[in-house]
Amino acid sequence: MWVEPEKNSLKDQKCHVLFNAEGIVFETIENEGLESVFYEYSLFKDRVQFFFGVEGMTRLHFGPYIRNVDAETTTFLFNPIQEHVFKLEIASSSKLVTLFIPIEKLHKLFSAENLPILRNEMIQQKIYQDKPLSQTLLFTLMPLFKNNVSKSLEQTYHYGKMLEVVSLYFSDKDSDTPLSCPFLNDVNTLKKIKQAKEILLQNLTSPPTITDLARQVNIVEYQLKSGFKELYGNTIASYVLTKKLEQARKLFDHQHIQVNEVAYNLGYANPSHFITAFKKQFGLTPKKYLMSVKH
Repeated sequence: MWVEPEKNSLKDQKCHVLFNAEGIVFETIENEGLESVFYEYSLFKDRVQFFFGVEGMTRLHFGPYIRNVDAETTTFLFNPIQEHVFKLEIASSSKLVTLFIPIEKLHKLFSAENLPILRNEMIQQKIYQDKPLSQTLLFTLMPLFKNNVSKSLEQTYHYGKMLEVVSLYFSDKDSDTPLSCPFLNDVNTLKKIKQAKEILLQNLTSPPTITDLARQVNIVEYQLKSGFKELYGNTIASYVLTKKLEQARKLFDHQHIQVNEVAYNLGYANPSHFITAFKKQFGLTPKKYLMSVKH
């Protein structure tokens, strides 16, 4: 369904086909590089296509026409009249989930009376639709980037996730599926947790303590810790560490910079602590990583 990217280093990209059978293609794409990366796709007449913008920005290039898929939005495409080749642009620091499914397969999942797109009068009409990504659907998509399922269960797990995603998209109800973390059912609390994440990203060198962070966004500390882990799949401390190390790797990829300098820039008082953390994250010491980049 996609070809090799036109530019950017493959080590900055994570493209995983989660499920591919009977014309259904379900995949995740993540670009951790500093530049956009492009893929070539086809819009077929016999299938519907979903683009779920999880983070960052994605653009669909149909020649001179560009359609944006913003963070936390969904683009739905169906064109039974004409096939198109288009380019999919994944901007820096972006995550996207795509789902392509033949229209007849969609027929089997839903009753035609309950799903407008399957009605006879709609089946020959083009549909290019954008809408916000519900929070329930967002929480369903986020674990797909973690790959915490054993090999023997991957096929079943991802097929089940695909069915859940389709169901949630067409149900258009944000509260149908209860979340495991009760605090995230509160929209205001959810906004505060997202605000806390942005504060952390803006202060990676010297992040606030959890107590200070909770005070800044006006939320109970326990709610912040529990809700943050549910939403982003990691504790606050681990999230900050991961982002710091990703930033370090990008500096090594694109700048001539010393290991100690990067360590100090990221707030490490002792470079040896940075070296240990970097090796644990990427499997190489910073020095060996720099040598691999040069070669």
